[in-house]
Amino acid sequence: MNISPRTRHYCRDLVARQYRRRVARLAVLLVTVSSGAGAIPAPPSVACELRVMPSAVTGAPVLLTMRLRNTGTSVLHLLTWGTPFEDAWFQPFVVLRQGGRTLPFGGASVKRGEPAADEYLRFSAGQTRQASLDLADVFDLSAPGRYDVEPRVVLHDVVAAPGRPPRPRAHHRALELACRRVSFEITRAR
Repeated sequence: MNISPRTRHYCRDLVARQYRRRVARLAVLLVTVSSGAGAIPAPPSVACELRVMPSAVTGAPVLLTMRLRNTGTSVLHLLTWGTPFEDAWFQPFVVLRQGGRTLPFGGASVKRGEPAADEYLRFSAGQTRQASLDLADVFDLSAPGRYDVEPRVVLHDVVAAPGRPPRPRAHHRALELACRRVSFEITRAR
């Protein structure tokens, strides 16, 4: 195939111009990201700890306490849905097992609309908060034995500063928390 010198020169110039444009776009992108203007924020960092009384007698309350800590460097607003911070069991956030069988959740199941601002908790950087609920309110703890509590905690929306809650459900950013399992023992009342 025979290509004229003029066509060869035109093709080389075209390729060189395209290359220079791509390098220039990449340089602008790098400057923007390194200046922080287009930086992607770090995901929110929340530590979770569950605590339960090591033993109780049948018929007595068994308090499950959740401690949440903002381990990041900015303010976070956490939606309280499905956590003890709602002050009631509106959905299960733990699975309870006794003798290898999963116990049914006997609490309410709430259908939700859009959240209100007062349904979010504000956590300053480093701040810790805790809330407790009684497992006996929603699980049958009448049989003596060992009970294992497996957390399934999902914060339905986490808003990092400078963002402000509430935000529409379509824009929620959920955060699954890694809480350790806990256990307790139930003995017969005397």
